[in-house]
Amino acid sequence: MPSLRRSKTNNQDNKPGIILTTGDPNGIGPEIILKIFSSTSISRKFRIKIAGDKRVYDSYAGLLGMNEIPERFFETVKLPKGYSVKAGSIDSLSGRHSGDCIKHAVKLCMKKNYDAMVTLPISKEAFILGGYNYPGHTEMITALTRGRQSLMMMYSNQIIVSLVTNHLPISKVSKAITQELIIEKFIISNNSLVRDLGIMNPRIAVLSLNPHNGDGGNIGKEELKVIMPAIEKLRNVGFNVSGPLAADAFFAGKNYERFDMILAMYHDQGLIPFKMISVDSGVNFTAGLKIVRTSPDHGTAFDIAGMGIAIIQSTVSAIETAVMIAANRNRGLGLSSDRFH
Repeated sequence: MPSLRRSKTNNQDNKPGIILTTGDPNGIGPEIILKIFSSTSISRKFRIKIAGDKRVYDSYAGLLGMNEIPERFFETVKLPKGYSVKAGSIDSLSGRHSGDCIKHAVKLCMKKNYDAMVTLPISKEAFILGGYNYPGHTEMITALTRGRQSLMMMYSNQIIVSLVTNHLPISKVSKAITQELIIEKFIISNNSLVRDLGIMNPRIAVLSLNPHNGDGGNIGKEELKVIMPAIEKLRNVGFNVSGPLAADAFFAGKNYERFDMILAMYHDQGLIPFKMISVDSGVNFTAGLKIVRTSPDHGTAFDIAGMGIAIIQSTVSAIETAVMIAANRNRGLGLSSDRFH
């Protein structure tokens, strides 16, 4: 693994610094972090700290019969007054705390106190009830870092998928997709593959929006009027791009194995096959930010919160991926966004 330039508060053993956010304290995030500290070498291999309140973790440790996490591993974010752990419940105070933890972690990463942040799952409903009016992590962290462009990228050893649109109702997807947006998201994706993952001249497949690739315009005009012209512009300036490709045949035929990344038009078009292919090892990475942020590719799993059966592999992968990306950025790998300038 390439060496990292040390974050400001790093200790003498020169380990990469990663800050974890609690996520929704009523979800499986605290249990996953407890398991990582008790059953893996991650907390010894890297300098891991938690943005959260130790009382949440002590509550779950007691419930699950696990060891408590020592105070020194916390960057304390105090719980809202009146909050108590209610595993599996949607709660405005839990939503408030999840947002407060994100804010604190972003602040510390922007100050270079940590090399990267890994966010545990939030409940978007509780998040909004708690006063954070963002569709999700991606949009909030982009705003907090004053980023102009970012992108939701899903990463695993088997497949990489990025999205043109993120958390958008399906009824609004068609109007949201423009040539300019496709080109913007493609360039962020391409640059991230080079800068963050070390993939030079990446081969990128662009999916169609409509069934059967629009069937020559008989099942929607977006392929002819929007997606194909955007692809031609990208190809004309030297990007290695293919498409538009019908999503069903593309994934069924395992054509994704021929490409370094797939650009999907909307959330479920990309994430359903990604999660099926990646199983429990997928990672959500926000490309295009000033800081490195990853997360596991699952949600709060309220239905199993507090039961002791949460799987940690995706979060472990998110931590390892964050360290890899931070190291690659410090190597200063080249970018290619000036092709349109």
